[in-house]
Amino acid sequence: MVEQKDINQCFGNFLFPNIFKLFRIAIQPGRILTAFLALVIIFVTGWIMDFSKTVVVSGKVYARELRSSVLTGSVTWPTELHCFVNNVNNPDRTDSFIKTYKDRTVNERLGVFEVFSNYCLANFNAAVVSLLQFKLDMVTAAVLSCVMSCVWVLKYHTIYGIIFLLISLVVFSITGGAICRGAALQFSKNEKPGIGPCLKFALKRFLPLFFAPTAPVILVALLGLVIIFMLGLATNIPWIGELILAMSFVVILAAGLLMTFTVIEAGAGINLMFGAIAYDNSDTFDAISKSFNYVYLRPWRLVFYTLLAAVYGSICYLFVRFFAFVLLSISRWFLQLGVFAQSSKAPQFNKLAVIWPNPDFFNLLGNGLDFSRSPTELIAAFVIYLVILVISGLVLAFAVSFYFSAGSVIYCLLRNKIDNIAIGDVFIETEQTIQSDNAGQAEQSE
Repeated sequence: MVEQKDINQCFGNFLFPNIFKLFRIAIQPGRILTAFLALVIIFVTGWIMDFSKTVVVSGKVYARELRSSVLTGSVTWPTELHCFVNNVNNPDRTDSFIKTYKDRTVNERLGVFEVFSNYCLANFNAAVVSLLQFKLDMVTAAVLSCVMSCVWVLKYHTIYGIIFLLISLVVFSITGGAICRGAALQFSKNEKPGIGPCLKFALKRFLPLFFAPTAPVILVALLGLVIIFMLGLATNIPWIGELILAMSFVVILAAGLLMTFTVIEAGAGINLMFGAIAYDNSDTFDAISKSFNYVYLRPWRLVFYTLLAAVYGSICYLFVRFFAFVLLSISRWFLQLGVFAQSSKAPQFNKLAVIWPNPDFFNLLGNGLDFSRSPTELIAAFVIYLVILVISGLVLAFAVSFYFSAGSVIYCLLRNKIDNIAIGDVFIETEQTIQSDNAGQAEQSE
């Protein structure tokens, strides 16, 4: 509260300096651990589902190729995902790619999650660097590539995609609600609740947390399939079909206009929905209504807050990654000074190089080669791999925590500006509220 008064005295009515509190909010151990557990669930789910290798590749794919977000000048794309994203306007090329290499690379196929996750992480890192270079076109291209990779999963691996994306939505709904709740209490009340109360809040409000961001998607899908798609089918009727298309063309454009507004409003305000639930205990309709209303009333203020948070978040993310990179690099460098023995299975290499590959800034695990290792070297390499994997997960967990925390803070600032609600005003559960919630649940069960 003292810090809040100091900021108000220095900047008057300016609210944007509050954005710079986000690092301290997002780095809280409880929020990092919550995001880390969500990532563990999603990655373990993906690895289990990758038991069946179904992604067609053009040949032996190396890790550096799999993690490359931009492959210019390539005659052949390494995987069907790369081919699909880079040939969006020519879908036949992807079908041709799959047909050409389908039988040739049966034993070299990869898992959907392995390809999808590496590609999206590469684009995320590229977007962060491009944003700090103010190359907004490259940021947009990276974001669109991630969106198109989701389209690829649903189009070419439909059952896998539906199951995996549904599990991810459930996990991130609970995680996002818990992180936003903790961020709201810390930002407005300077309280630091533990993981338990925040997760309990998110679980009790799971339905609005899940359906608020997905309802606009369902609406767009219904409008597209029920109206436009059905009219498209009617167009196939000889002679009468074209007349139906002509008479209903205004209806098609009206549906397209509604879908356009829904997509833009939902895309701009999706993270405000979590903030509305965390701050005001809103239901699904109220969360959607408030987020859409704030986007409509203060679009440029929302853009400014979002860009400021994105730039600041990129700097913080790179700082956290730099910290982890220095931690691993300096530890390995001093360890290297004392290791002079060669590997028993690969005598041309130092034992440490076989066990622990040299980390890269954007790949802390390192690009290790396929070494022949002894059983003890395999055990050591596996243990080190798991530890570094946890460190990499914590770095990524910070990015997740920052994203949801930013949405909560931005919602609070917009609410203060538009509805003139004090920053310190946040929904607090009382004993009476809990009892009324339990009574309402009991009535519903009866």
